[in-house]
Amino acid sequence: MNLTREVQSQPNTMDPPPLSGTSTGTHPGSGLHRYVKPALFFIWLLIIFFIVSFFLSTGFSIDEIIPKFRENVKNLGSWAPIVYVVFYSLRSLIFFPASILTAASGLIFGPWLGILLTIIGENISANISFIIGRYFASGLVKRLASKSRFMPFFERRFRENAFLAVLSMRLMWLPFDMVGYMSGGFGIAQKHFALGSFFGTIPALVALVMLGSALDRVENLIFALSFLILGWTVSKCLKERQGLAKILSS
Repeated sequence: MNLTREVQSQPNTMDPPPLSGTSTGTHPGSGLHRYVKPALFFIWLLIIFFIVSFFLSTGFSIDEIIPKFRENVKNLGSWAPIVYVVFYSLRSLIFFPASILTAASGLIFGPWLGILLTIIGENISANISFIIGRYFASGLVKRLASKSRFMPFFERRFRENAFLAVLSMRLMWLPFDMVGYMSGGFGIAQKHFALGSFFGTIPALVALVMLGSALDRVENLIFALSFLILGWTVSKCLKERQGLAKILSS
């Protein structure tokens, strides 16, 4: 019995080598992981470059985008709502302006269906930018937080209450994609970001959809202007109250 105890107490010198991802790094594929993120980022930049180059080669001006987009989407018939939502969901990958698509939905689908489709597409798009920001921008955002004059402001707000921080940023009409990528980069909980984005984008969303629909139905213009004035007032008050206006203007 004593011999058995001695054998069991001795260290096992034949243990298997550690799995990949541990500190030893002896697995043949362990070094490949560090190249995945730069490769994906490079592919993403290439996609943006080719899409922007294609757009510039068409010769379209900014004021032609909505009419041309309306014409192409309407030609899709019953597929138009699905294509619109899919395109809106993916537009943050190429930084296509959300405001143009939001206004276009009111012109194409009318105010009520336009609002519904835009809520779906806009929130999917926001969460895609959040996920990409978390994957690509976490290190960059943290470095900028120590050097930028306004990034510490956002970092402090995220730490205090992430949901209210995102809600305030959406109501302040800060650049749509910037909020998503930055929120992901700071590593806040996605549920807080999703809820803050959902509620915070509604005033501006309704205003822009109504503004787009007013091109066909002038009576919607009053409703659109009411929401725009309300949204602008809330945005200005929040910026002044939280001290962001002074930071951005300095």
